[in-house]
Amino acid sequence: MRDWGFFVAQQRPNIYAALSGPLSPLRQILAESITSMAGGELVATPTTSGKVTTDFVVPDARTMCQEVGLDVLTLALLADVPLHRPLLITQNSLIGHWRWLRLVWRTLADATPTSECVKPMPVTPKSTFATLYPPLVAGRSNVAIANLRTMFQNLTARSETQSMQNSLSESPDALHSFLANLTLFCPFIGYDLLCRHGLIKAPWIKGSIE
Repeated sequence: MRDWGFFVAQQRPNIYAALSGPLSPLRQILAESITSMAGGELVATPTTSGKVTTDFVVPDARTMCQEVGLDVLTLALLADVPLHRPLLITQNSLIGHWRWLRLVWRTLADATPTSECVKPMPVTPKSTFATLYPPLVAGRSNVAIANLRTMFQNLTARSETQSMQNSLSESPDALHSFLANLTLFCPFIGYDLLCRHGLIKAPWIKGSIE
């Protein structure tokens, strides 16, 4: 995860720069950055994020990120209400998002790769984000994340009647689409799973992050 941290910091420098401030500006920057990565531009009205408060003491966004990780923090800031509405982050909400990511990891991390690892970091077509794109540009990240969770449910639905490995082998496109969308909100787990499934090659393998 440390190596992925260097990679994510290079890919999203504006997010890391915002970690030194309060949570509300970070929430706004996260929404704009994620929408941009999906190939769009945030056109929500109003254009600014609602105030973010917590039911516990947190001095700044960086401290909270160090405690729960960027993936969980992003979900906590964007998953519960539309961007323009005030947000109260509770310890229970953080635990809930962490549990979902743990489920994703436990379900997909140990599955055998469905294809050979590609050498370059592939360019993901905009069509991959079609399910999440409309709510993202409208400032409805909560709806986009709900759609992401539905993608995961659909991906794993077959595992109730057959092994997860067989289910993933029969739906490699759905797996790639879900993981590509997951990286928008949860880059650490998303990129790691893409690499584990042979869908990207870790950028530091040649000795440097490209």
